[in-house]
Amino acid sequence: MKSSDYNFKKTNIKGKDYVDVHERLRYLHDEFYGNYSLFTEYQFMVEMKMFICKATLKMQFEGMERTYTGHAQEVIGDGYINKTSALENCETSAVGRACAMAGIGVIDSVASVDEITKAKNREKQPSKKEVKKRKFTDEKFTDAVKYLKDGGKLEDVKRKYEIDEDTEFKLITASES
Repeated sequence: MKSSDYNFKKTNIKGKDYVDVHERLRYLHDEFYGNYSLFTEYQFMVEMKMFICKATLKMQFEGMERTYTGHAQEVIGDGYINKTSALENCETSAVGRACAMAGIGVIDSVASVDEITKAKNREKQPSKKEVKKRKFTDEKFTDAVKYLKDGGKLEDVKRKYEIDEDTEFKLITASES
C-alpha cells in the first residue's frame, strides 16, 4: 500500500497536516515487516551539551534495497523533555526524518508533528536574561534587602541577578530605610 493511501492519524497545525513519528513507524511495520532495517547512531558534543543523531532506514522495495537517512540534534536542557531525555528525543526525530525521506507520512511537510511542536515550544522558551529576571521574586527582593542592610554590596546582588534600574533603585531605597 502506498503511504498516501494509508490512514495516518494527523495533527493539524496552522492549516497543515503533520504525522507523528510513531504513526510513520506503524506504517513501516505494517507494510514492510521483515523487509526493512533501521539503525541509529549518535555523537555527543560535550562542549555544547548536544546530541546529534543519524537514523538509517534500509528497505527492500520492488526487488531493490533503498537507503534513507535522517538527522536531528537536541541540546540537553533545551525544553522540558530534553532535561531528562535529550538522546531519546533526538533519536526519535532522526527516525521520523528517515521515514519521511522514504516518503512515509509526508502530507504537507517532511517535518513530523513532533518537530513542529518542538519548534513551537522553542519559540516560547524565554531567554536566559528573561529567566534570570523572573527568578528575582519578591522573596529574593526581601533577601537582597536584608543582605544589603547587613553590609552586603549591591554589586554582589547585581552579579547574581539580572535586575533593571527601577528594581535597583527600590533595593537601595529599601535597604537604607
